[in-house]
Amino acid sequence: MSEALGAIKYSAEDGYTKSFSERTGRMIDNEVRNIINTQYHECREILNTKKDKIEALAVRLLEKETIGLPDIVEILGPRPFPLKDSILEYLEELKERDREDEQIKIKEEEEAA
Repeated sequence: MSEALGAIKYSAEDGYTKSFSERTGRMIDNEVRNIINTQYHECREILNTKKDKIEALAVRLLEKETIGLPDIVEILGPRPFPLKDSILEYLEELKERDREDEQIKIKEEEEAA
């Protein structure tokens, strides 16, 4: 909803004819432009403040090519809202699998040497 336009539905339901004036159309265009510009600047600000985490995520992707939720949580930190218990259990299971895989890999390397 826009303060300038209110909570009114502006649409062209009758084909190509508009049910509002040119002035109202310009107001709609300006409001849309303001919303897009505001969100663009907010997005840039988020990306700039989180740049180190984004770069760390890029490095991990270059290392592994494919990453999963545990890697993402490790790099970006916890989500701003809580995860469900089932997801937390799943993350712990994935971490345990990674530890087991790493131990198997170390044993194989030792046996090969």
